[in-house]
Amino acid sequence: MTGLISSPVPVPEPDQAFVAADGWFPAILLDDVRDRLRLGEGAVTTARLTEAIEGGMLHAFRELADWRTAHALAGAISLADVTPLELNGSNLAVLLWERIVRYFAGADLSADYRDVTATDQGLDRAAEKDLTSDELRRRGLAAVADLLSIGVVDPIPRNRVSLI
Repeated sequence: MTGLISSPVPVPEPDQAFVAADGWFPAILLDDVRDRLRLGEGAVTTARLTEAIEGGMLHAFRELADWRTAHALAGAISLADVTPLELNGSNLAVLLWERIVRYFAGADLSADYRDVTATDQGLDRAAEKDLTSDELRRRGLAAVADLLSIGVVDPIPRNRVSLI
C-alpha cells in the first residue's frame, strides 16, 4: 500500500460567483476568498466556501450592527458612502468589509479542515490549524476595529479583552 489517496478536482464556481450580503454591505466574490486564503489545498468545495462566507458575514453583521445603523441613519445608502477614502483605487470601507468577511470565513474553514489522525504528527497538524484559525479570527477582529475607526477621533483599539 502506498498511502496515496486520490481526490477529485473540485468543480470551479462560475465566473463572478458571489455571496450577496444585505444590500447595504456589498457582495463577496468566491474567487476572491479562494485566491487569497489558500485553505484546504484546493479541496474546499463551492458549497463549503459559500457556507463559510455566509458565516463570516453573519459574524460581521453582529460586530457592525450598531455602527451600520448609525451610518445608515446619517444618510449612507451603502457601505461605500461611509468614507471617500480609497486605497489602491478601492473604497477603504469596502476593502475592510471584504477583509473582515474573508478572515472570518477563513477561520471557519481552517477549523473545519483538521487532520484527524491518532499519530503525533496528526495531532501536531491539528494544533497548527487551531493556531491558524485563531490568527485569522484575530485579523478579522482587527479589520472590524479598523472599519469602526473610520472618521472617529479616538480609534477603536485593535485588541479587545473581555473579563469574565
